[in-house]
Amino acid sequence: MAPMREILLVVDMQNGFMSEKCRQIIPTVIKLIERFLAAGKLVEFTRFVNTTNSNYVKLIHWSKLIHEPETSIIDELQPYINSIFDKHYYSAFTENFSSFILINQIKKIYLCGVETDSCILKTAIDSFERGIEPVIIEDACFSEGGQQAHDAGIFLLKRNIGKNQIQMSDEVIEKIS
Repeated sequence: MAPMREILLVVDMQNGFMSEKCRQIIPTVIKLIERFLAAGKLVEFTRFVNTTNSNYVKLIHWSKLIHEPETSIIDELQPYINSIFDKHYYSAFTENFSSFILINQIKKIYLCGVETDSCILKTAIDSFERGIEPVIIEDACFSEGGQQAHDAGIFLLKRNIGKNQIQMSDEVIEKIS
């Protein structure tokens, strides 16, 4: 039997999202990336790119992440980038990413990055609904909205995809090593 195909998806670790409160997860994300790569597993990145006519601008009056350098992946992660899946909405499940998942027969997606209460949440639920097991690495995610927004995202994830799908980086590293 072929080994289960797993991926570490690093979600939206971009300059425009990296407030001081979000920067705390960078060392944990790097440790995860290095362990996944050492185990011969896939590591991929998403990048959110807003547009001037998006609902983010029109409905919630949020006009960040339209241009460089806000849209760039943070410098600390540049050496690890293999490919980047651009997206214009919360979920990573664009046409390109969905094709990549299918072609590589991915059965489990480990999620880290930002924002726990939006992009991580939506990607995890989309993964769950596609029959792909999502695992959220709680101490490798955070929200610009602070601890309350992060905790709200984790609460909703436990409720919607199962409490066992929320894990800490040490547990994940132990399983893949």
